[in-house]
Amino acid sequence: MWHRIAELPTSCSNRRSFSSLLLLAALFCQLFLSACASSRAVLYGSMVPDSLADASKREFVAASLQSAKGEYREAVVRYGRLLSAQPSNAAIHYALSKAWVGLGVLDSARIYSEKSVLLNPRNKYYLGFLAALSHQLRDYGRAIELYRRLAAFEPGNAEPLSALAIEYIAADQPEKAIAVFQEMLTLDPKNETTLVQMLLIEIKLDHYQDAIGTLKKLIEQGDGKEQLRLTLGELYLQSKQYDLASKTFKELLRENQGLVPAWLALFEVSVQSGNNVAFLGDLNRFFNTNQVTFPQEIELAKLFLVRASRESSFLDPAIVMIGEIIRRHPGNGKLYALRGIAQMQKEDAAAALIDFKKAVLLDPGSIEVWEEFVTAALIKKEFLLAAEALHKAKIRFPAKNFRLKVLEGELFFQTGKLKKAAFLLEKVVQSKMAQKEKNLYLQACSTLALCYDTLGFREKSVHLYEIILGLEPDNVVMMNNLAYVLAVQGKELQRAKGLALKVVAREPSNAGYLDTLGWVLFRMGEYEEARKVLEKAAELDPREAEIADHLGKVYEQLGNREKAFEMKEKARKLKVIP
Repeated sequence: MWHRIAELPTSCSNRRSFSSLLLLAALFCQLFLSACASSRAVLYGSMVPDSLADASKREFVAASLQSAKGEYREAVVRYGRLLSAQPSNAAIHYALSKAWVGLGVLDSARIYSEKSVLLNPRNKYYLGFLAALSHQLRDYGRAIELYRRLAAFEPGNAEPLSALAIEYIAADQPEKAIAVFQEMLTLDPKNETTLVQMLLIEIKLDHYQDAIGTLKKLIEQGDGKEQLRLTLGELYLQSKQYDLASKTFKELLRENQGLVPAWLALFEVSVQSGNNVAFLGDLNRFFNTNQVTFPQEIELAKLFLVRASRESSFLDPAIVMIGEIIRRHPGNGKLYALRGIAQMQKEDAAAALIDFKKAVLLDPGSIEVWEEFVTAALIKKEFLLAAEALHKAKIRFPAKNFRLKVLEGELFFQTGKLKKAAFLLEKVVQSKMAQKEKNLYLQACSTLALCYDTLGFREKSVHLYEIILGLEPDNVVMMNNLAYVLAVQGKELQRAKGLALKVVAREPSNAGYLDTLGWVLFRMGEYEEARKVLEKAAELDPREAEIADHLGKVYEQLGNREKAFEMKEKARKLKVIP
């Protein structure tokens, strides 16, 4: 039996039967006597007197019984005494290594395990134990070497090959793992576990054609063929074999028209291939099948919308899909709200506002829809509409007034009522209720920090940005804002630079983030680097006065008066444009 990591002894129950302990001791004794005879022949060239052998045997059995009972420290002492008399006895080294593992002292265990293998390099138990120990110590190279030797001893045995493949995976050498799995398949071509392991690595390495071949073998012999065929279609899709992907999903849908994941995947094929005609045709078939329920239609639309949040090419198809559901169910306010969310993702606040208006008429009992409605109105800068909707929502949801105050604070901020916004939001962030709702709290803190920035309370805004980043360390907006405030203050500029670089790395085409980085570099005196960054920002957003103003200051420091004057004039003109 090959030793694996799970089999390394770390604790031992004291409830084992006495007969079990005797059997274990007998096994150790047999190993001990064998090794002992070998050691005598090698080291001394003559036989040790029987009385000494009997005494050693009794001591070894006693030590082995203690080890089996979990009395590892006592066993270590006894094995140590035996080893001082017989330093070349492989069995004692092996037993002592296992006792050290029982104590959790892996470095010591490794020393004795290595010695046992050195003294008896063909003992598969010693080799297997050392290989497992090496794995636990993350010495994957040594474990690989040992499992190779074990595999060479028994060429037809798949177990050491399986362990070897796992070591290659642990060592981040997936190509070599695949080679071992292929060797295992020559021994057992239909081994499902081996095929699955190989498939996972092939997919990880983007070896889609190889993965397709492996998956076909699994489909031929395995259960759960529906899921396997879905995966096959996905592999065709990933490798841009759109015709084969479409064919695979359509075959599945002929057998089960209610299989929503297959419909979703089929729509993905037409979107990714840019075949709008196919998408509309498939969409029509989806809605005409009598095996798809209304909740399933909603589920599919939501899944598509989630995909659209990651890939903008899915947004328009998602809007079309939701529109078709609305056409069939025109009285459902949740559908209009769903399409409104899609329109917001598309940054079409005007279209979103139309949908949210319809949603609150049809489904006025949802505070979430009212909140989306107000948010869309704020983005569209229809402040009177936002205020009116917010007033109605506060009347309709008196128990949720506290939650709506966050939106009210945003409304005050956007309409220039900064002190009023700060006064309201300070109460919100200090309340226990807001702190229980993370998203509400973060939203209130963000708006309040902007209020403080605008009012000139830099220290207060920095404190809030620190709080927000403590809760959301990857919030790029807050990282950018904090970097900018530090740059304005001329404080912690090295930290500000680190934050700004991190933000730009996430969104390299965001002109505002580039402007922050450029301004930080300017404040640090790195004028040439600041120029490069701010010129890129100005190219991305030529209508932003602040970028032009910052770039003008950089040119001035570099001694380019003509360019400096040009940028200052541009900034001045942009500031007066409504």
